[in-house]
Amino acid sequence: MKNLAFICCLFVGAFACGGGGASDPYGSDASAPDGSDMDSGPTTDAGPSDASAPDGSDMDSGPTTDAGGESCACAASTDLVYVLGDDGELWTYDPTTHDFALVTASLGCAGGSLFSMAIGRDGIAYLMFINGDIQAIDVNDPTSCVDPGYATGQPGFGLFGMGFASNSALDPCDKLYAHTWNGIGGFSQGPDAGRLGRMDADELVLTEIGLIDYNGGELTGTGDGRLFAFAGAPAQIIEYDKDTAEVIATDSLAMNLTNAFAFAFYGGDFILFTESDGDPSYSNVTRFDHDGDGSLTTVVTQAPIRVVGAAVSTCAPLVAAP
Repeated sequence: MKNLAFICCLFVGAFACGGGGASDPYGSDASAPDGSDMDSGPTTDAGPSDASAPDGSDMDSGPTTDAGGESCACAASTDLVYVLGDDGELWTYDPTTHDFALVTASLGCAGGSLFSMAIGRDGIAYLMFINGDIQAIDVNDPTSCVDPGYATGQPGFGLFGMGFASNSALDPCDKLYAHTWNGIGGFSQGPDAGRLGRMDADELVLTEIGLIDYNGGELTGTGDGRLFAFAGAPAQIIEYDKDTAEVIATDSLAMNLTNAFAFAFYGGDFILFTESDGDPSYSNVTRFDHDGDGSLTTVVTQAPIRVVGAAVSTCAPLVAAP
């Protein structure tokens, strides 16, 4: 099984992404992006090359080494929110201006419909496909995929939403977390309906943390060690204890999950992508002010794409720019 050091040798200045969804809530039907017939397309500048906010201001996401001295610095542009479209397009979304920018019209992956994605601080993007396979890309060069060596089905996890979270406020090094979905019908909730897992970043070994009450959901994490899910009926933001899978806090939202949905943490807010009420072939963008007044505001009524996956690394700012 290949480790991350091998992957990073393939990617110079690597970065990564996380989120999920398509025509079923994660993108499991034929309308989701199919890597077998993607065409390459133009690229645009994904954003600044250092860990600054999209408006250019300095937004420090915290220390760059853990307590043991391991370097966990942020790769270029890993403070950006990345989103996937139905046709396998990779875009960035700027929460400060609400602008979308095309990175590439083709991810260069051959794995069928996309299911979820997650971005690490090192810039490696992990993409899960509907067959349960995971491929890795560099978002600076997203037209080339490699097999990182993930063995599917461990430990009885099939499909899962995923996201990175730092170890703690003092240890920025991150791990990949998994939120199961059994693939039957839509999303649901109930006692012990799902499982939370954690991926070893060196060997891509997935272990179960514990049972959770949500069958299907997406994950996003923060640079100070928090882990959140976007799940439930009606939709909720759930904060989990990363070590026990216990619920720390729950915020109920006046909205529902749709067939395609995704989210990302940015500057104290959650950016929520759901299908547009008027035309489900596009997405709405909603801002949930988590660390402020708790308001829920629609900021984009029709994105240029239907967002089937979204992610940002733990290099994203923890608070809004002044």
